[in-house]
Amino acid sequence: MIEEGRFFVPGPTEVRPEVLDAMRRPMIFHRTPEMEALMERAMRRLGMVFGTGRTVHVISGSGTAAMELAVRSGTLRRVLAVVHGDFGERFARMAESCGREVVRLTCEPGDVVPLDRVREALAGGGFDAVTVTHSETAVGVLADVEGIARIARESGECLVLVDAVSSAGGAPIAMDAWGVDCVVSASQKALAVPPGLGFAAASARLLERARVARDRGTYLDLLRYEEFAARWQSPTTPAIPLLYALDVQMEAIEREGLVTRFERHRAMAAACADWIDRAAGQGAPVQIVAKAGHRSPTVTAIRSAAAPAILAGMRAEGFTLGGGQAPIAGNSFRIGHMGDHSVPGVRRLLDALERVLRTL
Repeated sequence: MIEEGRFFVPGPTEVRPEVLDAMRRPMIFHRTPEMEALMERAMRRLGMVFGTGRTVHVISGSGTAAMELAVRSGTLRRVLAVVHGDFGERFARMAESCGREVVRLTCEPGDVVPLDRVREALAGGGFDAVTVTHSETAVGVLADVEGIARIARESGECLVLVDAVSSAGGAPIAMDAWGVDCVVSASQKALAVPPGLGFAAASARLLERARVARDRGTYLDLLRYEEFAARWQSPTTPAIPLLYALDVQMEAIEREGLVTRFERHRAMAAACADWIDRAAGQGAPVQIVAKAGHRSPTVTAIRSAAAPAILAGMRAEGFTLGGGQAPIAGNSFRIGHMGDHSVPGVRRLLDALERVLRTL
């Protein structure tokens, strides 16, 4: 078993014992006032994290389920996919699997797609939705969602669908202020709850789109979630133990305060970046993938030809990090500094990383 404070995978992240203990509570029937109160607390608190006054739906499923809900209800025919890494590509493939035509905007790993390219692509017309991943977990890049949404709004009826799986709870999101139409996330990353819950918030424009969208399906039909959310319920039997865990964790997040929480995540990311840049300057075989100015506060991807040996060495030190992911899977590793991790905890990890690098 991994010792507490040593699990730095970029999802699922480490979960506090109090949150895990909440899952031991007795079962309740999901069509009762007690359950409705639990769902209401979850939806309202998640709205704070998403920066929206809209309902945040709770889905018993992964973040991928929430992404598919966004695609099935929010796209019609042609989608512009802003792809910074593997999860942006997953969004694009998902739209294709739902029968939509997809045009991708890509860039080199660690860079971001310039807003001018987004504007130029949308000017060609014919797109009914834009997909973008806010924090690209594969390469540690943070996209300018606000800028992309502003450009999409200029184009008229083009909706903006955002994957915030590894940013919600660790980076500021302002769905309403940015003019975003759908934000989706999941429980197991910066919110630091066990895996198994997906979240989705939809704008009024998206609800109108859903009413004419084809193939919304049954389990992921946004309109069914809206119908049941009106009475603080889920359309299907929810994962009740996970909702208990979410309730405890969201109360803790409220106590910490989002401003404090976001600053803690920025400080953890800065500690990683400063240390790695200094180590690289001294000849260590490590380099941050994401360019300065575009780095995620929740995950740092590190390019290194010695990645397999580094991961093995960190396991020997008692730390678990994330392996590399496409498009740089073979020569990178990742540090997930999100959820309830702390700057002192990150520094202990970096001390261990220094010991490992000395042995290479």
